[in-house]
Amino acid sequence: MKCQACGKEVTEGSTSCPFCFQQMSAPAPISGVQTNEDFGALFNRAATLWKDNLGDLVLFSLVFILVGWIPIVNAAFFAGYTRGLLSLTRGGKLKNSDIFSAWDFFGNTLGYGIIFIATMIVAGFVPFFGHLVQLIVIIFGTPGFYPVIDRNMNAIDAIRWSIATVQRHFAPWVLAVLVSGILGSLGMLVFFVGIIVTLPFGTLLVIQQYEIYKNEPVARA
Repeated sequence: MKCQACGKEVTEGSTSCPFCFQQMSAPAPISGVQTNEDFGALFNRAATLWKDNLGDLVLFSLVFILVGWIPIVNAAFFAGYTRGLLSLTRGGKLKNSDIFSAWDFFGNTLGYGIIFIATMIVAGFVPFFGHLVQLIVIIFGTPGFYPVIDRNMNAIDAIRWSIATVQRHFAPWVLAVLVSGILGSLGMLVFFVGIIVTLPFGTLLVIQQYEIYKNEPVARA
């Protein structure tokens, strides 16, 4: 590896440069390697982001809810909403205009959404176990929306990535997706308008999980 100060080659793992004595920074973690962060830490980070930006998040979510009912084009609004929360997680600022600025990701988001909804409908027809199969589809399919919206990944690769990351990290993803769903349901129970308060919290929670595993490779057939 090279010293960041003088540019000379330094033995891998060195703590300081033997030429200029500059302290060497720790090597970056290998892409896709799981951190040892537990679900409680993820929940607390999402809660802190939500609490510190509550006013902006409520307004941001209200704008999304007002336009999110429009068929087809709501895929772009969903992408814009999620990208806004991804930006907030990464230190950015929420802008209501972000909801209307994700048309470049519209095609892949719509494609993934159609596959997801169609699979949910088919799963509902499974005799006796339809609701259970739908829950499995939600758990294995929800993570895939994020690489589509974050990196414009095509639907097929997103499905493969989503299934693979849930298989590798089943318990963390189950917790993130289910708790997010519960938060959304609670918001809808409070005269529906509560969704503008709970929706961003649930989405931020899943995003914390996505941020850990986002660089894992796409599983190839």
